[in-house]
Amino acid sequence: MKRQRHYQQGRALVICCFGSVVDQARFDALLEQAHKRYPDCEVRLAVSSRMVLNRLSDRELYTLPEQLAQLDRGGYRQILVASCYLYPTEEHQQLKQVVEGFKQFSLSRLAYTPALLQTVNGANSILAALAARFPMEEGVHNLFIHHGAPQLDNAGYNAIWYSQQLLEQLGERNHCCSLEGANPYPLVAAKLKQQLAAAKRVRLIPLLLVSGNHAVNDVVSIQADLQQLTEVEIAAPITSERFCLLDLTAVTETLWKQIDTEFNKLGELA
Repeated sequence: MKRQRHYQQGRALVICCFGSVVDQARFDALLEQAHKRYPDCEVRLAVSSRMVLNRLSDRELYTLPEQLAQLDRGGYRQILVASCYLYPTEEHQQLKQVVEGFKQFSLSRLAYTPALLQTVNGANSILAALAARFPMEEGVHNLFIHHGAPQLDNAGYNAIWYSQQLLEQLGERNHCCSLEGANPYPLVAAKLKQQLAAAKRVRLIPLLLVSGNHAVNDVVSIQADLQQLTEVEIAAPITSERFCLLDLTAVTETLWKQIDTEFNKLGELA
């Protein structure tokens, strides 16, 4: 096919994330890590949140379709989209649909990675690392807070339920709730307060990749509510200003492993 002669570039990697108005710098740092880890690839970032794109309009940020169109036009023979989403919920499903759509007309070989907590191995690695970082201490309870998804029939809820179940099995004083999805804090607060009544201290652990608006506002609101009951702290930062999962080594290691696996599946450049 004559069109194939125009695909002369090698591999491209697109890290696709939601983005953050408050903490976009953390995704920039991840992009820089990817540049160093994959020096032979064209490495780019795609942002899915239109609010982030609008609020940060002074920056050169692009959606996934925009990045894929540019890479296809540039003639890259292999394009891998790395899903930088924690669970395979709406944003990850949209990523899949975009990639599958581009496969219909692009002569590039396209692929995408699973979400970070989608595979059992990835989930076990990340959740075990979290449990090890916040071990059971006398009188201390951990409350893990994930974002949540709006539709209960979303495929990603299997990963959410598994994460909650495993975290609670890894520690008898581990508890879970969401910000906006199933088991939201406002609805389960009364039950949680019964479980935390004898706690000397409660540690809030946001299951968020970066410390954006939810960490700044919603998690702090939960802290204020529970402080009427006992001492409450938010998980200590790892390397950033506030605690976020992208600073957890197991998270980035899982991302790199998934990228390596999908590149291996794509095979050598023809």
